[in-house]
Amino acid sequence: MHSRRSFLKTSALALPVLASGCSSLRSHSVSSRDFVSVKNARFELRGRPYFFVGANLWYGCYLGAPNVPGGQQRLVRELDRLQGLGVTNLRLLAGSESSALAGSIPSGITRAPRDWDEQLLEGLDFCIAQMAKRDMRGVLYLTNYWQWSGGMAQYVNWVNTEPIPDPDRPKMSAGPWQDFMRFSARFYATPAANDLFREYVSLLVNRRNPYTGRLYREEPAIMTWELANEPRPGTDADPGRLAAFYDWLDQTARFIHSLDDNHLVTTGTEGLHGCLERPDIFLKAHQSPAIDYVNVHLWLKNWSWLKQPHLGPQYEEAVARGLDHVEQHIKLAGDTLRKPLTMEEFGIARDGESLVPSSAVAMRDDYYRRMFQCLVDSCRAGRSLQGVNFWAWGGEGRSQEARPNCSDSTVYMGDPFSEPQGLNSVLSTDRSTCSVITSFNQKLRALA
Repeated sequence: MHSRRSFLKTSALALPVLASGCSSLRSHSVSSRDFVSVKNARFELRGRPYFFVGANLWYGCYLGAPNVPGGQQRLVRELDRLQGLGVTNLRLLAGSESSALAGSIPSGITRAPRDWDEQLLEGLDFCIAQMAKRDMRGVLYLTNYWQWSGGMAQYVNWVNTEPIPDPDRPKMSAGPWQDFMRFSARFYATPAANDLFREYVSLLVNRRNPYTGRLYREEPAIMTWELANEPRPGTDADPGRLAAFYDWLDQTARFIHSLDDNHLVTTGTEGLHGCLERPDIFLKAHQSPAIDYVNVHLWLKNWSWLKQPHLGPQYEEAVARGLDHVEQHIKLAGDTLRKPLTMEEFGIARDGESLVPSSAVAMRDDYYRRMFQCLVDSCRAGRSLQGVNFWAWGGEGRSQEARPNCSDSTVYMGDPFSEPQGLNSVLSTDRSTCSVITSFNQKLRALA
């Protein structure tokens, strides 16, 4: 069982716990049973299996910020809608960095080294408190390998002042994405950048939520600290930093456990696709006892597996390939690592890749049914896949802007601002998709 462990701060980068509240006493109303744990390679909550069809809601802290007009009211409505669909698990951005990159969000939680946006932190407080009222659990990722929320590259830039190769300005570089990925991966072996990152992690883990009165490390509504969104060791052609990558995953997970022995820790990797398609790299990246469970992401279109965005033979071929991919991870996680698995990112466009909110979603509905059934089959058979989070919940959001303004609560749709708005977002008006989500959460409740 996931126990209250005391991993030593074995990394030279370890920092002291910041004094934003040092009491280790939990609220009298909170029991250890209220935290999601791992027992015999299975998620457990209150003595029962914890299975879920959840959602990605990366922008929760942005909607929850008190300086965003109408944001908190909308967030309450969105959480009510998700609760009505049976959703009990949300994957949230809990770390973003202000960046001048063209595809990055205009405002980050960390505006500059040791300069944190209290409005966005209070937005995260509000979001977590509202989730707690609905008995939801959150997976909170702490930074990003990619550019759209600042991420690792911004930390490297802050400590060495070198310009970041901008992947959204291809004229600035002959190989913009490859250059960017190499730059971002330098983070793992840049001690000063990790000092800044760990200082933020300490601040967050020990922050007291004014809405609940609890420290984050004592908050049952948090299921997991996730090291980063989709960390990779480098580029596909030139991984470059495998040793540093392994060490960073292990030591950062141990560091978080040394601050917080109530919550789970996971890496946030894409799975094999983020590990050079090599099982040995994937397994080594997740072998640390400080990493409680493993992840897989699945992007048929982004990986060029889906070429025709509508139902048909080519779609069937792509989905079959995707299911095989998930099955490979189920075996690696369960048979080799003996750890639970979540598919925490997967999505697909509306029919014909339309961005019109009223357009058809037959392909998406079918895709969700296939992925959710894969989860149900795994849970029923006692296998490793135990939760999925679709990308992403857009709810009542609407935006046609290429780079929306963070201060407008209506623009958050689920898609990062670097991508077409509405591309992979499930809207509150998508009744057929919402029905699919609801029906499978009902099946999971019956199993649990």
